[in-house]
Amino acid sequence: MNVRFGEKLLILFLGSFVILTVLGSLYRFIIIQDYLVTYEIDCDPETQYCYTGCEDDECFEEYFYQEIERHASMLLHLCGADISDCEDASTCTAGELECTVTTCDLTDTFNECAGPNK
Repeated sequence: MNVRFGEKLLILFLGSFVILTVLGSLYRFIIIQDYLVTYEIDCDPETQYCYTGCEDDECFEEYFYQEIERHASMLLHLCGADISDCEDASTCTAGELECTVTTCDLTDTFNECAGPNK
C-alpha cells in the first residue's frame, strides 16, 4: 500500500515539475523575450572588414555582411515586429549592454573576408 502512495507522489511531483518548467520557458521566451538573436547587417568592404556570402550555390553574386547580436526584446522595442525595413536594427544603441557587432577577422581561416587592402 505504501508503494502505491509513493508512486503517486512521484508522478505528482514530476508532473508538477514539467508543467512549471514549460510555463517558465513560455514566460521567458514568449512574454519577456529574454534571448539573444544574431542576424546579418550590410557591410561596406571598402571601409570595413566584412564576411563574404553567396546568393546561390554557384556563387555568381557575392554579398558582404557583418553580424550583430542583441536581445530580442530590445530589437522588438526599436523596430516592432518587422525588422526588415528598420534602420535602427543595424546599429547598437548607446544604452544597450549586450549588443555586439562582429566584423570578419583576417586570422580566422574558417570564414572568407573582404575589406580594405584585401
